[in-house]
Amino acid sequence: MRFKPGIQLYKYHLKRYVGEGNFGEVWLAEDQSVRCDYAIKILKPGVRIPDFLREAVTGHQLNHDNVVRVHYADFVKDSTGSYPIIVMDYMSNGSIIQLANPASFLELPTVIRLGRDILNGLGYLHTSKFIHLDIKPGNVLTGPRGRGVISDYGIAEPTQNGISWNSTSMYVFHMAPEFLKSKPPTVRTDIYQVGLTLFRMLVRLDWLEQKYDQLGEKDYSQAIVDGDLISRSDFPVYVPNSLRRIILKAIDPDPTKRFSSALEMRRELEKLNYPGHWTIADNGDFVGINGKYRYYFNKEKISRTRYNVVARKCHTTSELDTRCREFCHSNLTNLEATKKINKFIKAVTVGI
Repeated sequence: MRFKPGIQLYKYHLKRYVGEGNFGEVWLAEDQSVRCDYAIKILKPGVRIPDFLREAVTGHQLNHDNVVRVHYADFVKDSTGSYPIIVMDYMSNGSIIQLANPASFLELPTVIRLGRDILNGLGYLHTSKFIHLDIKPGNVLTGPRGRGVISDYGIAEPTQNGISWNSTSMYVFHMAPEFLKSKPPTVRTDIYQVGLTLFRMLVRLDWLEQKYDQLGEKDYSQAIVDGDLISRSDFPVYVPNSLRRIILKAIDPDPTKRFSSALEMRRELEKLNYPGHWTIADNGDFVGINGKYRYYFNKEKISRTRYNVVARKCHTTSELDTRCREFCHSNLTNLEATKKINKFIKAVTVGI
Protein backbone atom coordinates (compact mmCIF):
# COMPACT_ATOMS: atom_id res chain seq x y z
CA MET A 1 0.00 0.00 0.00
CA ARG A 2 1.25 3.46 -0.92
CA PHE A 3 -1.10 5.18 1.51
CA LYS A 4 -2.25 4.75 5.10
CA PRO A 5 -5.61 5.15 6.83
CA GLY A 6 -6.18 8.69 8.01
CA ILE A 7 -4.46 10.36 5.06
CA GLN A 8 -6.32 13.30 3.51
CA LEU A 9 -6.36 13.50 -0.30
CA TYR A 10 -8.09 16.76 -1.17
CA LYS A 11 -11.58 16.32 0.29
CA TYR A 12 -11.25 12.54 0.69
CA HIS A 13 -10.36 11.10 4.09
CA LEU A 14 -8.93 7.59 3.62
CA LYS A 15 -10.56 5.25 6.13
CA ARG A 16 -9.69 1.68 5.13
CA TYR A 17 -7.79 -0.18 2.42
CA VAL A 18 -10.22 -2.35 0.43
CA GLY A 19 -8.04 -4.05 -2.16
CA GLU A 20 -6.53 -3.64 -5.59
CA GLY A 21 -8.17 -3.35 -8.98
CA ASN A 22 -6.63 -3.59 -12.41
CA PHE A 23 -5.24 -0.07 -12.33
CA GLY A 24 -4.94 0.98 -8.73
CA GLU A 25 -5.47 0.69 -4.99
CA VAL A 26 -9.06 0.84 -3.80
CA TRP A 27 -9.88 2.62 -0.54
CA LEU A 28 -12.97 3.35 1.48
CA ALA A 29 -12.94 7.13 1.83
CA GLU A 30 -15.26 9.79 3.15
CA ASP A 31 -16.04 12.73 0.91
CA GLN A 32 -15.97 15.33 3.67
CA SER A 33 -17.84 17.91 1.62
CA VAL A 34 -21.01 15.78 1.59
CA ARG A 35 -20.23 13.40 4.51
CA CYS A 36 -20.67 10.33 2.34
CA ASP A 37 -18.54 7.20 1.95
CA TYR A 38 -17.27 6.17 -1.47
CA ALA A 39 -14.85 3.64 -2.86
CA ILE A 40 -12.00 5.47 -4.53
CA LYS A 41 -9.43 3.89 -6.82
CA ILE A 42 -6.04 5.61 -6.84
CA LEU A 43 -3.85 5.10 -9.89
CA LYS A 44 -0.87 2.84 -9.21
CA PRO A 45 2.59 3.57 -10.69
CA GLY A 46 3.22 2.41 -14.24
CA VAL A 47 -0.38 2.63 -15.45
CA ARG A 48 -1.10 5.01 -18.32
CA ILE A 49 -3.49 7.74 -17.24
CA PRO A 50 -5.63 7.48 -20.43
CA ASP A 51 -6.21 3.75 -19.73
CA PHE A 52 -7.12 4.55 -16.13
CA LEU A 53 -9.54 7.29 -17.10
CA ARG A 54 -11.13 5.06 -19.74
CA GLU A 55 -12.38 2.90 -16.87
CA ALA A 56 -14.01 5.99 -15.34
CA VAL A 57 -15.64 6.95 -18.63
CA THR A 58 -17.04 3.42 -19.02
CA GLY A 59 -18.33 3.20 -15.45
CA HIS A 60 -19.90 6.65 -15.52
CA GLN A 61 -22.10 5.69 -18.46
CA LEU A 62 -23.65 2.82 -16.50
CA ASN A 63 -26.68 3.08 -14.25
CA HIS A 64 -28.12 -0.25 -13.11
CA ASP A 65 -28.74 -2.03 -9.81
CA ASN A 66 -26.33 -4.85 -10.73
CA VAL A 67 -23.34 -2.75 -11.83
CA VAL A 68 -21.20 -0.37 -9.81
CA ARG A 69 -21.64 3.28 -10.79
CA VAL A 70 -18.61 5.49 -11.27
CA HIS A 71 -19.51 9.01 -10.15
CA TYR A 72 -16.51 10.93 -11.42
CA ALA A 73 -12.76 11.02 -11.91
CA ASP A 74 -10.45 13.66 -10.54
CA PHE A 75 -6.84 14.63 -9.81
CA VAL A 76 -6.06 15.13 -6.13
CA LYS A 77 -2.93 16.36 -4.39
CA ASP A 78 -1.14 15.89 -1.13
CA SER A 79 2.34 16.80 0.03
CA THR A 80 3.89 13.96 -2.00
CA GLY A 81 2.31 14.58 -5.37
CA SER A 82 -0.78 14.51 -7.58
CA TYR A 83 -2.88 11.38 -8.04
CA PRO A 84 -5.65 10.48 -10.50
CA ILE A 85 -8.61 8.88 -8.72
CA ILE A 86 -11.93 7.30 -9.66
CA VAL A 87 -14.84 7.72 -7.25
CA MET A 88 -17.36 4.86 -7.19
CA ASP A 89 -20.25 3.44 -5.20
CA TYR A 90 -19.07 1.76 -2.00
CA MET A 91 -20.45 -1.70 -1.19
CA SER A 92 -19.86 -2.25 2.52
CA ASN A 93 -20.19 -6.04 2.35
CA GLY A 94 -17.26 -6.45 -0.01
CA SER A 95 -17.03 -9.12 -2.69
CA ILE A 96 -19.02 -12.33 -2.78
CA ILE A 97 -15.86 -14.12 -1.65
CA GLN A 98 -16.87 -13.06 1.86
CA LEU A 99 -19.97 -15.28 1.57
CA ALA A 100 -17.97 -18.52 1.27
CA ASN A 101 -18.19 -21.16 3.99
CA PRO A 102 -15.11 -22.65 5.76
CA ALA A 103 -14.57 -24.98 2.77
CA SER A 104 -14.44 -21.96 0.42
CA PHE A 105 -17.66 -22.54 -1.52
CA LEU A 106 -21.01 -20.76 -1.48
CA GLU A 107 -24.38 -22.33 -0.80
CA LEU A 108 -26.41 -23.44 -3.81
CA PRO A 109 -29.33 -20.95 -3.42
CA THR A 110 -26.85 -18.10 -3.04
CA VAL A 111 -24.94 -19.10 -6.18
CA ILE A 112 -28.10 -19.27 -8.27
CA ARG A 113 -29.37 -15.92 -6.96
CA LEU A 114 -26.04 -14.19 -7.52
CA GLY A 115 -25.69 -15.82 -10.93
CA ARG A 116 -28.98 -14.26 -11.98
CA ASP A 117 -27.81 -10.87 -10.69
CA ILE A 118 -24.46 -11.12 -12.50
CA LEU A 119 -26.20 -11.98 -15.76
CA ASN A 120 -28.75 -9.21 -15.26
CA GLY A 121 -25.95 -6.67 -14.88
CA LEU A 122 -24.00 -8.20 -17.73
CA GLY A 123 -27.02 -8.05 -20.01
CA TYR A 124 -27.31 -4.33 -19.27
CA LEU A 125 -23.59 -3.88 -19.92
CA HIS A 126 -23.87 -5.66 -23.27
CA THR A 127 -26.92 -3.63 -24.24
CA SER A 128 -24.84 -0.55 -23.44
CA LYS A 129 -22.30 -1.86 -26.00
CA PHE A 130 -19.56 -2.93 -23.60
CA ILE A 131 -18.06 -6.27 -22.69
CA HIS A 132 -16.51 -6.66 -19.25
CA LEU A 133 -13.78 -9.28 -19.88
CA ASP A 134 -12.96 -9.64 -16.17
CA ILE A 135 -15.89 -11.45 -14.58
CA LYS A 136 -14.59 -13.32 -11.51
CA PRO A 137 -15.65 -13.73 -7.86
CA GLY A 138 -13.48 -10.84 -6.67
CA ASN A 139 -15.20 -8.47 -9.11
CA VAL A 140 -18.72 -9.26 -7.94
CA LEU A 141 -19.70 -7.25 -4.88
CA THR A 142 -22.56 -7.77 -2.43
CA GLY A 143 -24.86 -4.79 -2.66
CA PRO A 144 -28.02 -3.72 -0.82
CA ARG A 145 -30.37 -6.59 0.09
CA GLY A 146 -27.67 -9.07 -0.88
CA ARG A 147 -27.80 -8.44 -4.62
CA GLY A 148 -24.77 -9.16 -6.78
CA VAL A 149 -23.12 -6.09 -8.30
CA ILE A 150 -20.45 -6.21 -11.04
CA SER A 151 -17.43 -3.98 -10.49
CA ASP A 152 -14.05 -3.08 -12.02
CA TYR A 153 -14.16 -1.92 -15.63
CA GLY A 154 -10.38 -1.73 -15.96
CA ILE A 155 -10.23 -3.90 -19.09
CA ALA A 156 -13.84 -3.48 -20.27
CA GLU A 157 -14.08 -2.66 -23.95
CA PRO A 158 -16.67 -1.03 -26.22
CA THR A 159 -18.13 -3.33 -28.85
CA GLN A 160 -19.37 -3.20 -32.39
CA ASN A 161 -22.06 -5.80 -33.06
CA GLY A 162 -21.09 -7.53 -29.80
CA ILE A 163 -17.39 -7.86 -30.77
CA SER A 164 -14.36 -6.05 -29.32
CA TRP A 165 -11.34 -5.51 -31.54
CA ASN A 166 -9.05 -3.84 -28.99
CA SER A 167 -8.70 -6.34 -26.13
CA THR A 168 -5.11 -7.14 -25.18
CA SER A 169 -5.35 -8.64 -21.68
CA MET A 170 -7.47 -11.02 -19.65
CA TYR A 171 -7.44 -12.50 -16.13
CA VAL A 172 -5.11 -15.48 -16.35
CA PHE A 173 -7.40 -18.05 -14.71
CA HIS A 174 -10.43 -16.96 -16.78
CA MET A 175 -8.82 -16.63 -20.20
CA ALA A 176 -11.31 -17.74 -22.84
CA PRO A 177 -10.34 -20.14 -25.66
CA GLU A 178 -10.94 -17.53 -28.34
CA PHE A 179 -8.61 -15.11 -26.58
CA LEU A 180 -5.84 -17.72 -26.53
CA LYS A 181 -6.45 -18.30 -30.25
CA SER A 182 -5.98 -14.55 -30.89
CA LYS A 183 -9.60 -14.12 -31.92
CA PRO A 184 -11.57 -11.05 -30.81
CA PRO A 185 -13.67 -11.51 -27.66
CA THR A 186 -17.43 -11.14 -27.81
CA VAL A 187 -20.34 -11.07 -25.40
CA ARG A 188 -19.98 -14.87 -25.27
CA THR A 189 -16.52 -14.37 -23.77
CA ASP A 190 -18.24 -12.78 -20.77
CA ILE A 191 -20.62 -15.76 -20.70
CA TYR A 192 -17.60 -18.07 -20.51
CA GLN A 193 -16.25 -16.14 -17.53
CA VAL A 194 -19.62 -16.26 -15.79
CA GLY A 195 -19.60 -20.04 -16.17
CA LEU A 196 -16.16 -20.28 -14.56
CA THR A 197 -17.25 -17.91 -11.79
CA LEU A 198 -20.33 -20.00 -10.95
CA PHE A 199 -18.23 -23.17 -11.00
CA ARG A 200 -15.76 -21.71 -8.52
CA MET A 201 -18.55 -20.45 -6.28
CA LEU A 202 -20.11 -23.92 -6.17
CA VAL A 203 -16.99 -26.06 -5.91
CA ARG A 204 -14.21 -24.03 -4.29
CA LEU A 205 -13.09 -20.49 -4.98
CA ASP A 206 -9.44 -21.46 -5.40
CA TRP A 207 -10.13 -24.49 -7.65
CA LEU A 208 -8.76 -22.86 -10.80
CA GLU A 209 -5.69 -21.52 -9.04
CA GLN A 210 -4.87 -25.01 -7.84
CA LYS A 211 -5.49 -26.42 -11.32
CA TYR A 212 -3.09 -23.82 -12.74
CA ASP A 213 -0.43 -24.75 -10.18
CA GLN A 214 -0.93 -28.43 -11.00
CA LEU A 215 -0.74 -28.05 -14.80
CA GLY A 216 1.52 -25.08 -15.30
CA GLU A 217 0.86 -22.15 -17.63
CA LYS A 218 1.28 -23.99 -20.95
CA ASP A 219 -0.86 -27.04 -20.14
CA TYR A 220 -3.47 -24.89 -18.39
CA SER A 221 -3.85 -22.80 -21.54
CA GLN A 222 -4.05 -25.94 -23.67
CA ALA A 223 -6.75 -27.38 -21.40
CA ILE A 224 -8.76 -24.19 -21.94
CA VAL A 225 -8.43 -24.42 -25.72
CA ASP A 226 -9.27 -28.16 -25.75
CA GLY A 227 -12.24 -27.76 -23.40
CA ASP A 228 -10.60 -30.05 -20.83
CA LEU A 229 -10.25 -27.56 -18.00
CA ILE A 230 -13.47 -28.64 -16.27
CA SER A 231 -15.44 -31.85 -16.79
CA ARG A 232 -18.75 -33.09 -15.43
CA SER A 233 -16.89 -35.25 -12.89
CA ASP A 234 -15.27 -32.17 -11.33
CA PHE A 235 -18.61 -31.10 -9.85
CA PRO A 236 -19.39 -32.36 -6.33
CA VAL A 237 -22.46 -34.53 -5.96
CA TYR A 238 -24.37 -31.72 -4.21
CA VAL A 239 -24.46 -29.74 -7.51
CA PRO A 240 -27.60 -30.86 -9.42
CA ASN A 241 -27.25 -32.09 -13.00
CA SER A 242 -29.44 -29.31 -14.39
CA LEU A 243 -27.06 -26.67 -13.02
CA ARG A 244 -24.01 -28.59 -14.22
CA ARG A 245 -25.43 -28.56 -17.75
CA ILE A 246 -25.88 -24.78 -17.66
CA ILE A 247 -22.31 -24.18 -16.51
CA LEU A 248 -20.79 -26.64 -18.98
CA LYS A 249 -22.70 -24.99 -21.81
CA ALA A 250 -21.44 -21.56 -20.70
CA ILE A 251 -17.80 -22.73 -20.79
CA ASP A 252 -17.94 -24.66 -24.05
CA PRO A 253 -14.66 -24.06 -25.93
CA ASP A 254 -16.69 -23.28 -29.06
CA PRO A 255 -18.29 -19.83 -28.49
CA THR A 256 -21.14 -20.66 -30.88
CA LYS A 257 -22.24 -23.48 -28.55
CA ARG A 258 -22.47 -21.24 -25.49
CA PHE A 259 -25.50 -19.21 -24.53
CA SER A 260 -26.00 -16.51 -27.11
CA SER A 261 -26.68 -13.81 -24.51
CA ALA A 262 -26.68 -13.09 -20.80
CA LEU A 263 -30.47 -13.05 -20.95
CA GLU A 264 -30.65 -16.56 -22.38
CA MET A 265 -28.40 -17.93 -19.64
CA ARG A 266 -30.25 -16.01 -16.91
CA ARG A 267 -33.58 -17.46 -18.05
CA GLU A 268 -32.14 -20.96 -17.64
CA LEU A 269 -31.01 -20.16 -14.10
CA GLU A 270 -34.44 -18.73 -13.32
CA LYS A 271 -35.98 -22.13 -14.03
CA LEU A 272 -34.01 -23.71 -11.17
CA ASN A 273 -35.57 -24.05 -7.75
CA TYR A 274 -34.10 -26.65 -5.41
CA PRO A 275 -35.63 -27.17 -1.95
CA GLY A 276 -32.35 -28.16 -0.31
CA HIS A 277 -28.61 -27.60 -0.32
CA TRP A 278 -25.41 -28.64 1.45
CA THR A 279 -22.78 -26.58 3.21
CA ILE A 280 -19.93 -26.79 5.67
CA ALA A 281 -20.79 -25.70 9.21
CA ASP A 282 -18.37 -23.67 11.30
CA ASN A 283 -17.34 -26.86 13.11
CA GLY A 284 -16.40 -28.49 9.80
CA ASP A 285 -19.43 -30.79 9.48
CA PHE A 286 -20.93 -31.37 6.03
CA VAL A 287 -24.59 -30.47 6.58
CA GLY A 288 -27.67 -30.65 4.37
CA ILE A 289 -30.48 -28.14 4.81
CA ASN A 290 -34.00 -28.72 3.53
CA GLY A 291 -37.01 -26.98 5.03
CA LYS A 292 -37.14 -27.40 8.80
CA TYR A 293 -34.41 -30.04 8.96
CA ARG A 294 -30.66 -30.35 8.93
CA TYR A 295 -29.29 -33.58 7.47
CA TYR A 296 -26.15 -35.57 8.29
CA PHE A 297 -24.63 -38.92 7.45
CA ASN A 298 -21.90 -41.20 8.76
CA LYS A 299 -19.98 -43.89 6.94
CA GLU A 300 -19.03 -46.42 9.65
CA LYS A 301 -16.34 -49.01 8.98
CA ILE A 302 -17.37 -52.38 10.47
CA SER A 303 -14.64 -54.58 8.98
CA ARG A 304 -11.67 -54.30 6.66
CA THR A 305 -13.91 -54.00 3.57
CA ARG A 306 -17.47 -53.42 4.85
CA TYR A 307 -19.34 -50.30 5.95
CA ASN A 308 -22.61 -49.10 7.44
CA VAL A 309 -24.25 -45.87 6.27
CA VAL A 310 -26.30 -43.96 8.83
CA ALA A 311 -28.34 -40.95 7.66
CA ARG A 312 -30.00 -38.61 10.14
CA LYS A 313 -32.08 -35.46 10.29
CA CYS A 314 -32.46 -32.89 13.04
CA HIS A 315 -35.40 -30.51 13.42
CA THR A 316 -34.03 -26.97 13.46
CA THR A 317 -36.44 -25.81 16.19
CA SER A 318 -37.02 -28.79 18.49
CA GLU A 319 -33.53 -30.26 17.88
CA LEU A 320 -35.18 -33.69 17.74
CA ASP A 321 -32.75 -36.02 15.98
CA THR A 322 -34.03 -39.07 14.09
CA ARG A 323 -32.79 -41.58 11.54
CA CYS A 324 -33.69 -41.33 7.86
CA ARG A 325 -34.38 -45.06 7.63
CA GLU A 326 -34.73 -45.09 3.85
CA PHE A 327 -31.10 -44.00 3.59
CA CYS A 328 -29.59 -46.18 6.33
CA HIS A 329 -27.82 -49.30 5.07
CA SER A 330 -25.66 -52.04 6.56
CA ASN A 331 -22.77 -54.25 5.46
CA LEU A 332 -21.88 -52.47 2.21
CA THR A 333 -18.72 -52.39 0.16
CA ASN A 334 -16.93 -49.07 -0.05
CA LEU A 335 -18.35 -48.43 -3.53
CA GLU A 336 -21.88 -49.37 -2.44
CA ALA A 337 -21.63 -47.09 0.60
CA THR A 338 -20.46 -44.19 -1.55
CA LYS A 339 -23.37 -44.65 -3.95
CA LYS A 340 -25.87 -44.71 -1.08
CA ILE A 341 -24.39 -41.54 0.41
CA ASN A 342 -24.50 -39.79 -2.96
CA LYS A 343 -28.14 -40.78 -3.36
CA PHE A 344 -28.89 -39.26 0.05
CA ILE A 345 -27.05 -36.03 -0.78
CA LYS A 346 -28.97 -35.66 -4.05
CA ALA A 347 -32.29 -36.42 -2.34
CA VAL A 348 -31.77 -33.68 0.25
CA THR A 349 -30.94 -31.21 -2.53
CA VAL A 350 -33.74 -31.91 -5.00
CA GLY A 351 -36.42 -33.11 -2.60
CA ILE A 352 -36.70 -35.71 0.15
